[in-house]
Amino acid sequence: MFNRRLYKKKALECLNGKRHIAALVSLVALGAMFLLDAGSMGKSIQLIGPQLTLILDARKMNFIVLAVLCFVLGTIGIAETGFYLFAVTKPAEKISFSVFMDGFSQCIRGFLAFAWKWLWIVLWSFLFIIPGIVKYFAYSQLFYILGDYPELGVAQALSVSKEITKGHKADLFWMRFSFILWDIISIPTLFILQLWVRPYKQAAFALAYRSLMEKAIKSGTITAEDLGQNNTNEEF
Repeated sequence: MFNRRLYKKKALECLNGKRHIAALVSLVALGAMFLLDAGSMGKSIQLIGPQLTLILDARKMNFIVLAVLCFVLGTIGIAETGFYLFAVTKPAEKISFSVFMDGFSQCIRGFLAFAWKWLWIVLWSFLFIIPGIVKYFAYSQLFYILGDYPELGVAQALSVSKEITKGHKADLFWMRFSFILWDIISIPTLFILQLWVRPYKQAAFALAYRSLMEKAIKSGTITAEDLGQNNTNEEF
C-alpha cells in the first residue's frame, strides 16, 4: 500500500538533527540550477515555476548545452538521492556533507542516467504531453535504484523503475502535488524556503522508493537477477 502521509511524516523524523546538512545539500542543488539558467545557457534553458524545474527550448539547443545540462544535473541527481537514501535508511546515524560529495564520484553514471532517462521522456512527449508525464513518473526511481545497486547498468535500472512503479504512477503524481502549497509559499521568499522544503520532499520520495522496491521484491516482480545480484550467495 502506498501511504504518502506516512512517508511525509517519517521524512520529517528522519531529518531530525540533519536539517542544516540537508539545507546545504539543497543549496548546492538549487544553486546549480540557477547557474544553468544564467548567462548564455539561459537562451536554451529556462528555470520555471515553484517546482524549480529546468526546461529546454529545443529550437535553441546545441550539443554542448545539452551535454553540460546532463552532466551537471545527472551528477547532482545521483549525489542527492544517495544522500537521502542514507538519511532514511539510517535515521539514527549522523550524516555529514561528505555523504553527498561522495556521490560526485558517480558523475559519469549520473550523466548517462540523466541523458537516457530524459531521452525517453522527450520521445514519449512527442506523442502528447500526457504520455511524457506518465513516463516521467515511470522513470522517477532511476537514481534511487542506481544508488542502491551500484553495479546495475543504467538501462536495466530504468527497466526496474518501470516495474516497481506499475500501479503507483498516480500515487507518485499526487504525492508530488501534495507539496505544491509549500512550493507556492516559497515564491515570496525568493525560493529560500526551498532549503527546507526540498529536503522534506526528497526524504519523503526516498521513503516511497524504499516501499515500492520492498513490495516489488516481496511479490517477486523484481528478482535478484533483475538487480544484478546473481552472486549474492557466494562466500568471500
